[in-house]
Amino acid sequence: MIRNRSEYRQFIAADAEAMEVNITSFSSRLKAYLTNPRWRFIRKLRRVEFYQNASNPLSRLAAKLFWMDYKRFGMKLGFSIPPNVCDKGLSLPHYGTLVISKKARIGKNARIHICVNIGESSTGTPSIGDNVYIGPGAKLFGGIVLGNNVRIGANAVVNKSFEEDNIVLAGVPAKIVKRLNHPTTSVYDI
Repeated sequence: MIRNRSEYRQFIAADAEAMEVNITSFSSRLKAYLTNPRWRFIRKLRRVEFYQNASNPLSRLAAKLFWMDYKRFGMKLGFSIPPNVCDKGLSLPHYGTLVISKKARIGKNARIHICVNIGESSTGTPSIGDNVYIGPGAKLFGGIVLGNNVRIGANAVVNKSFEEDNIVLAGVPAKIVKRLNHPTTSVYDI
């Protein structure tokens, strides 16, 4: 959760690295903002989080104004990602349908592909660890807990907890298909 301007900058830097966006110069930032709508959405999401979490009333008013722009842009891209759900290092490689419950929790350096649904059920909402790769079309729902360095294959349905780290999940329902002996330090090394 972003609590101050310093954390806001850290989130933006981590997200930019995850999205392979160069933010070292003004022209690079401007080019990325104008040509990469997924990056623009993440920037809008982080701005809403920053202002929503601020303690002064003026910031909360600003959050309401930025919220409308963020929601409109999210609908245009097909993203339904609530604020304060994803930690820093979020990567969205494609735009298209993406639905995440507002009660879900996703750790650092998550790479989430198209047509993913991370939803709530009567048993709760998912809590996902750091460095997680979620393949296209994957469905995660219920009060499940996933460990760190977990890879979820395309179209997998994860409806039970896998708290073990360094694993690959696939299938309907998902099961462990591989244990990673030497986990990568980042989900982006796949």
